[in-house]
Amino acid sequence: MEESLKNTLIRFLDYLKEGLIVIDKNKNIRYMNDYAKKLLNVENPEGKLFSEVVKDNYLYSLISADIKKELKEEIAIDGDIFLATVLNINGNRVIHFQDITPFELYKQAKKDFVSNVSHELKTPITVLKGVVETVEQEEDPAVIKTFLQKAKNRIKQMDSLIDDLLILAKLEAKEEKIQKKKVRLKGLINQVFEDLHHIASEKGVKLINEVSPGFTVYVDEKKFLILLKNLIENAIKYNRQNGTVKINASKKDGKVEISVEDTGIGIPKEALPLIFERFYRVDKSRSRSVGGTGLGLSIVKHIAEAHKGKVEVDSKVGKGSKFTVEIPSD
Repeated sequence: MEESLKNTLIRFLDYLKEGLIVIDKNKNIRYMNDYAKKLLNVENPEGKLFSEVVKDNYLYSLISADIKKELKEEIAIDGDIFLATVLNINGNRVIHFQDITPFELYKQAKKDFVSNVSHELKTPITVLKGVVETVEQEEDPAVIKTFLQKAKNRIKQMDSLIDDLLILAKLEAKEEKIQKKKVRLKGLINQVFEDLHHIASEKGVKLINEVSPGFTVYVDEKKFLILLKNLIENAIKYNRQNGTVKINASKKDGKVEISVEDTGIGIPKEALPLIFERFYRVDKSRSRSVGGTGLGLSIVKHIAEAHKGKVEVDSKVGKGSKFTVEIPSD
């Protein structure tokens, strides 16, 4: 092979975001690309024994294994998951590393999603089953009425879950078209306040809309109502008795910032990176007692992103939380 072509191939292999190691029959390293060097934290490995350079018994077992054609193994390196493919080529052993961490995380997320949906549906179905069995045997109209109300509540719970799942599925698949128009933000917030008035009244939570009457946003009105409702409903449900929920908004540098601030229980620091994940609950027992599908904040995140924006949270346990949605002003 001419030298220029060889150098081109080496530069290409170093450019790859995958690891490649070539080892001769004496287990000396003939070649290791830049990605593999960085991954295994080694320098100038060529010509050295693999066992001297790489202190990993499992990797050493791969280059020593008796293989006829190829060997594929999943291995963990520094917390990430790699698919290692080992080949025999012209008397050399070649190891290729491919980072499959995102794929493995996706598989786990998919598994968790199915498990969570099954759990969320199983609970009301179990209650409904008990209600039906009780009503079949009960003759007292007052008791029957009480149990039928329980059944209605559980059906409503399942209906909400299915609606949220459908919304989230469309948003994640980017099947929902965003149809923006200029709307007055204060009016949207007041509409949400009206819808959630009964929940706030039960806890004595005061709803404060500090957005100026003329403040406008360029959004998909229907979807932004869903975003606001999820944020404000959470702020009410996880608030303290006789607390407050305050909404404000501002414009700066072509961006709109909308904040929903509460005086509630707050969120632990370690939970903050996870709260926008589907079905994640900071306190499972409390979350189930206040209701909800566990999908609200994930829906908020996807609606914000569909508007080319983002949502962030600042929270202190026992002090409250402040969620801020940032979107382009036009």
